Order: sequence, then C-alpha cells, then structure tokens
Amino acid sequence: MRTEILYEDKSIMVVRKPAGLAVQSARIGQPDVVSELKSHLAKLPDTGRPGPGKGEPYLGIVHRLDQPVEGVLVFAKEKKLKIIIFLLIWRWPMSLSS
Repeated sequence: MRTEILYEDKSIMVVRKPAGLAVQSARIGQPDVVSELKSHLAKLPDTGRPGPGKGEPYLGIVHRLDQPVEGVLVFAKEKKLKIIIFLLIWRWPMSLSS
C-alpha cells in the first residue's frame, strides 16, 4: 500500500497521499487511495463497518488532492461525520486576521 495511514479510529482516517496516486479513479484496475484504504478496512476485524460478506466499507472523501500532489487527506468512515467534517472545513474562516 502506497498510502500511509497517519491516524485512524472508528470514525475517521487521516492519510498521506503520495504524489502520482489518484484519490479516486474512474478506471477499473488503476490504483487509487480509496481502493487501497477500502482493502485495508476490509481486512480489519469489525469496526462498525458492514464487514466481510456484508457489503463494502463506507469511506467518505471529505476533500481531494490532484493526482500529481502529495499531501494529507481526511476520510470519514460514517456518512453523518463526512457532512460534519465537510461543513467544518469549508465554513471555517480562511483568514483569522480581520
């Protein structure tokens, strides 16, 4: 796995995306961060996700990085949390100097 997990708990996952790897690919068979992380989650013991044979684990993309860019990404493991994190990121003031 090329993606490095920096932090993970039952609700969120924070990862370092290497340059050159897409966050989510439209092409079947092309490696991407989401596929790597879903494979990782599928191998874990039950953590509140559907589990093996019960459907694909949920992994909500909170924001994206372009394929050539390396950086930190946040993923939500619950749909409600994805919305909350998204709103916090995009509603937070971009500049604290007012």
